[in-house]
Amino acid sequence: MNVNELGFLWYLKSNSNMVNIFLKNLIDTAEDNDLRNTLNEIKTLSTFQEQEAIQLLSENGFKDAPFFSENDLYCSSAKLFSDQLIIEILKHITSNGLRVLAFQYSDLTDYKVKNFFREILYKITEIDNSLLKLLDNKGLLQNRSFSYKKAEEREGTFFKVVSTQQRPLNAVELASMFGSFQCNNVGVALCTAFSDVVKDEDTKRFLQDGTKLAIKQATTLSDIFRENGVPTTTGLEAHVYKVSESPFSDKLMANLIMFLNPIGIANLQTAVVSSYKKSHVKILKELIEQVENFSEKGFKLLVRKDWFNEPPITNRSNNN
Repeated sequence: MNVNELGFLWYLKSNSNMVNIFLKNLIDTAEDNDLRNTLNEIKTLSTFQEQEAIQLLSENGFKDAPFFSENDLYCSSAKLFSDQLIIEILKHITSNGLRVLAFQYSDLTDYKVKNFFREILYKITEIDNSLLKLLDNKGLLQNRSFSYKKAEEREGTFFKVVSTQQRPLNAVELASMFGSFQCNNVGVALCTAFSDVVKDEDTKRFLQDGTKLAIKQATTLSDIFRENGVPTTTGLEAHVYKVSESPFSDKLMANLIMFLNPIGIANLQTAVVSSYKKSHVKILKELIEQVENFSEKGFKLLVRKDWFNEPPITNRSNNN
């Protein structure tokens, strides 16, 4: 097994370990039976991912203890999120899983590991479809379709990039920004929820900064959509419930936010390379830098609190 397999399996094992603890609270607090069934499917898959990754790593001489345990679940019955917000969070997590697994799959060379990743990709795609269907069936699906024109139906069909800096954005540009907009909606809700229950003051300030950042980014992107005649919806933080006891440890909440941060950067990067408008590229690059700065603060916090799950290193990096 080469360093690619080792790194990808360790990443999968570690994140599945964290998500499994998080899911126990969601399963115990979900009110809708259909949602609870989907949560149990996700828990089954996440447990399989963690255990199989541990087995594959062990077969190649790498043994590592879980970073999170039952001790990081303080109160399984504390309902911090509404059912709708639970689904939105799960869509966020599964979308990140699909993106990362698909990227990693292409670089795998060990047949056994590659087959394992292929199986997970298939299952997580099915779960992602189930979550979308669940939102639609419950009438909770936000940001439905809007009207558009085909290129041949509008005046001046010849697309001149230099002369189109003042034009409305096209469908590709808007679609590329949409993932980042949704990401920040979920980010506002999560950071708001966690900052209400976290005990450590440094972590509370970090989460409050995350709330402000997500609101700022969602507002910026929402303004761009409105300028181009596309309605958007926000307000997922209204689906955060007040609880008397924190469901999770501070360590788990801080790590979960850091786990989701790369989604925001990846979505914004996709939007940058899809845009032909200099003004929007400039805005998007500024948003990326803001997320990067926030991630740097989070990394320093995890290291300072001894909450950072340090990945294995290669012999070469160790010697140097």
